[in-house]
Amino acid sequence: MSLDGFDDHPTAARHELPAIVIGLLVFVVSFLPWYGVSFDGGSAEAGVTGTYNAWHGLAGVGIIVVLLSLVVTAAEPFFGETVPRIALPLAAAVLSVVGTALVAIKSFNLPEIDIPNTTTSLRWGGWALLVVLVLQVMVSVLRVVHANDAQPHSASG
Repeated sequence: MSLDGFDDHPTAARHELPAIVIGLLVFVVSFLPWYGVSFDGGSAEAGVTGTYNAWHGLAGVGIIVVLLSLVVTAAEPFFGETVPRIALPLAAAVLSVVGTALVAIKSFNLPEIDIPNTTTSLRWGGWALLVVLVLQVMVSVLRVVHANDAQPHSASG
């Protein structure tokens, strides 16, 4: 079973495609409500809530680093045999781990607000982003582990 366009690179269908799909999912999920601020208003006023996506501060830098991992993964078939098989998966994995660490650090160190009855918390999109980022790291590490598994295609194949 092969995918058109990936025939020259035998590991692509098994390793690169999931990494690319999850990387794109990271991009989409990064725009969901990542963390929010809630003000309950006390007894005199109604409560107010606001949310932010992950494209702020250190988390935004982490998302950019993870997306660079996606670019490295997507570009891998174009390099063919010009680089060692493990080089690009290793670079993508390192970028993925570093980016995920930056997002996780910021996710659990949200800004504090010194206003009574006001709280900040990670929202559902933030938890979803962390789950997708962990999946991205897992797939990236698996790509490194299996980088040398594939045998080149034979001329008769």
